[in-house]
Amino acid sequence: MRSIAPTALAALVVLTGIVALRGTAHADAACKQQAREEFLACKQDCKEDYRSARLTCRNIDPACGLPCMANRQVCRDAYEDVRATGQLPGGGTLDNCPSGTDGCRAALEDAKTACGAPCNGDPGCDACVDDAQVTSFICRDTCRESWRANPTVLAMKDACKSDFQACIEPCPPAN
Repeated sequence: MRSIAPTALAALVVLTGIVALRGTAHADAACKQQAREEFLACKQDCKEDYRSARLTCRNIDPACGLPCMANRQVCRDAYEDVRATGQLPGGGTLDNCPSGTDGCRAALEDAKTACGAPCNGDPGCDACVDDAQVTSFICRDTCRESWRANPTVLAMKDACKSDFQACIEPCPPAN
């Protein structure tokens, strides 16, 4: 009877320690999230400083050049969305890629589900997923090739480039 009491007391101490550690894990998660947010904010500040420095190296006032760069990125996002969706502005789709690379990725996820993924070492399932991944790669590659050669996309790229040059040209020199 006396040997049970110390064992029970030791078990209680161990369990209390485990519960305390689990509480600490939650605190660590919040701390990690805060650290991540600080990192991302710092990263964005560094990118902004880098862009400003690049403009200064080109003897362009960053106060004038940064908005031009932001507008260029919005313009680029528009033609990059065509690759992702396959949809051209004003209607129509990319040749051989009506649903874009997003459609290729969605088809891959559907194929994985049809294969029974996660496979857990099943050779038939693994082969099925491998085939689906190859099919998805070919689909995305076809979309990229179609996107690169599409006249509407090429015109959008040229417009972005000329709009950026027209915006940056009147900018004053850097201080």
